[in-house]
Amino acid sequence: MAQALIFHFRDSNTFLNHTNPFIKLLALLLLCSTLVKTSILGTLLILISVILIMIITKLPIVKYGKELIFFIVISSFIGLTSHISGNTITSTINSILKFDTAILMSFLLADSSDPSDIARSLAKVLNHIPFINGWKLASQIELTLMCIPMIFDVSQSISEARTARLENTLKHPIRFIINYSVNLMDNLLYRIDEIAFALDSRGYNPTIERQTVKYKFTDFVFLLCVVILIGATFYVR
Repeated sequence: MAQALIFHFRDSNTFLNHTNPFIKLLALLLLCSTLVKTSILGTLLILISVILIMIITKLPIVKYGKELIFFIVISSFIGLTSHISGNTITSTINSILKFDTAILMSFLLADSSDPSDIARSLAKVLNHIPFINGWKLASQIELTLMCIPMIFDVSQSISEARTARLENTLKHPIRFIINYSVNLMDNLLYRIDEIAFALDSRGYNPTIERQTVKYKFTDFVFLLCVVILIGATFYVR
């Protein structure tokens, strides 16, 4: 049974893979915050930059295939609601592009960042916040990030099993949605239980400190490029 590709870490020799995960998270936060205020020209500027990075890092967006249907539906729903609410065509297109840009950036982050590296890069920063155990919180974030792709894996497994049984999803759509949701939750809980038992058997301790991810000069060059891009989006408004 094929594993879903979406939101899975892909180990490859690209500049984005070698960039510190905290710097990538900070860049994602800054760009998503900027998208809230950008005009359609600013949104296009960020989107084109993201697409160029996708090409350079060879993000397997075409291989995602059916896994993208969910986001296409959400994107269409955003456009529909924006149009119904009386927004102009330009504003509607801008809303769709903003959503698509944010999703593509999250794909890039998940594709180039191991959850363990994200946790180790965050822990050192979180430790500076009073009354917070940085390593414990970072470990919780790591486990959460590990569970996100599991949702798509389980969803694809259920879909393939139903297709193999030649089930007609259109005959009883409401019954199908209910059964699908129940099966999805049941399988997810089973997978989570397996992970919990595996962690317990290894004596997992989320508060244990691990080696942090060091910063490099190229990390700050990347962040500087992001800041310049943000400045350019406000310039073209």
